Amino acid sequence: MFLKSLLLARSLIFSAAIAPFSAVFAAEDSITTAPAEITLARPSGEPEKTEKSDSGAKAEKQKKQGEKNKKGKHGKAVSDKPGKDASPSKETPPPAKSAEPTDPESIENKALQKELARLTLEKNLIEAKLALAEAQRRESIASERAKIDQRYARTAAENAAKNEEKSRIESDLALQSAKATVQLTEKLNRVRDLEIESKILKSEQENALVRHNAILAKINAELSSFQKKQEISKIALKSAPKYLKEPLVQGTLYISDRRIPLNGVVTRVMSDYIIERINFFNNQNSEQPIFIVIDRSPGGSVSAGFQILKAMESSKAPVYVVVKGYAASMAAVITTLAERSYAYNNTIILHHQMSTMLYGNMSDLEDQMKVARQWYSRLATAVSKKMGVSLEEFTKQMYVNFASGDWEEFGDHAKKLKWVNNIVDRIIETSVADIRPTERTQRAQPHHGFDPDEYEYKLDDGGRPYIQLPLLDPFDAWWIYDKRNQYRAW
Repeated sequence: MFLKSLLLARSLIFSAAIAPFSAVFAAEDSITTAPAEITLARPSGEPEKTEKSDSGAKAEKQKKQGEKNKKGKHGKAVSDKPGKDASPSKETPPPAKSAEPTDPESIENKALQKELARLTLEKNLIEAKLALAEAQRRESIASERAKIDQRYARTAAENAAKNEEKSRIESDLALQSAKATVQLTEKLNRVRDLEIESKILKSEQENALVRHNAILAKINAELSSFQKKQEISKIALKSAPKYLKEPLVQGTLYISDRRIPLNGVVTRVMSDYIIERINFFNNQNSEQPIFIVIDRSPGGSVSAGFQILKAMESSKAPVYVVVKGYAASMAAVITTLAERSYAYNNTIILHHQMSTMLYGNMSDLEDQMKVARQWYSRLATAVSKKMGVSLEEFTKQMYVNFASGDWEEFGDHAKKLKWVNNIVDRIIETSVADIRPTERTQRAQPHHGFDPDEYEYKLDDGGRPYIQLPLLDPFDAWWIYDKRNQYRAW
């Protein structure tokens, strides 16, 4: 159908294109046969020009020449032939008329017809062009429509393929969803089964735990009973501390549980511990005596020892010092200045000048020596006063008795010098009714003092063993007996 339309349009275009040319040929034939004056169309503003055909101009010329011959020179008619006079009886016939019209109206009509033919030719040409354009438009429309039809067909095919793919995907999704639903159902069933198994196991565990707890409780009860028996065996049930206002009875010293150990180097930590216990025992009972028991002490910090002395003086309850092993330097000062002191015959008490370690420039050394002399004067003066001698005499006697100035005496001689008040034969610790470790024992609290037996020795560059002393507070000094040079200060 489309092909037929295309052929028909092409035939119409061809006919329309030939028709104008046929009309032009016909108009040209009519113009050549009728010699007339043709007025050509001119642009506006130009004068109109007329052209005569060659035959029309020749006829007009002949006409004018005949009239001239008829009139003669004086206006009279003369014969057509020269030299002969015209006969009055015979008239000369008029010249033959030309076949071409000489009427101006006819010439104008011819020109109009020719112009009309030209306009008709232009019209036909325009119509042919329009027809050709229309045919081209129809052909373009047909081509575009064919393309659209092709695109539509291709789109339809693609849509069909997509729909088919969509259907396949939906089918796969439906299948996968069904499989997932089945798997989920299986998992939920499995979870339900596991929950049931878990509840069963939990119940069994609870029952087993109950049985285990019962067995454990029985074992713990038996163990507790055994431990209690062991604990009881370490306690002296029939013994009790003796609280005596006069603790020395016929050479035997009875010490209660109101005791405070002072062992090792006297430090700030030790002084804090001793002062705290003095205050506690005072708040507990302000009449029963408090015992500071020294097993062994080389002395230590002057400042810390001074605070212990002031706490002893400030106590409402009497504070007694007991020396079992030895007390040197600051520990000897504490023993001598106590209200009461007790020692064995073989107990050693040592007094000497204060010795300390100084560091710094010359000015620093002078300042430190000045402070050290003042400490020595303040504390050693009290000792010499109790002995009944001056400080100078006391210092002199140190070097008289021992060249090194370290004046040491056994307990019985120390009593004569008034370094200790009482010599005892026996010391009974009435508070030792429990051999289990307690915080009241010095070994359980090594941080309260600085006992060399509780610290590891270090070796210096020369291979000599020593113990490093802790840092002193400002304005403090060491008053310590160190014959073997085993203590090192910072």
